[in-house]
Amino acid sequence: WDCCKPSCTWPGKVNLTAGATPVKTCDIDNTPLSNPEASSGCTGRDAYQYSTESPWAINNNLAYSYAAVNIIEGSEASWYCTCYKLTFTNGPVNGKKMIVQATNTGSDLVGNQFDLSIPGKGLDIFNGYINE
Repeated sequence: WDCCKPSCTWPGKVNLTAGATPVKTCDIDNTPLSNPEASSGCTGRDAYQYSTESPWAINNNLAYSYAAVNIIEGSEASWYCTCYKLTFTNGPVNGKKMIVQATNTGSDLVGNQFDLSIPGKGLDIFNGYINE
């Protein structure tokens, strides 16, 4: 979770159905922003990934979350808002499942890779505001 503004929040990045709204962003204090044109906090500006994109558990075997994705087939426009069911295959979460909605992409991701939105983890290329 690098706190950067998710890429699908930019106007024109995704075709939404009538009445749907894009993913929200927030300011440095986690207050929702109404300006979809606000630039990312990772470039020294005002918009950050909103805390509502934190994962949550349904039970001991299923959780929901959001993710940055890079899928070999298609394009950013076809990935955004799509949901994927992931099954973990090793470690302490072996056999558990997570359903993620693609709300971001990343220049560091390779084909068919998911970068889960988990606060406090995953600082890589970008490093926005971290609430300590």
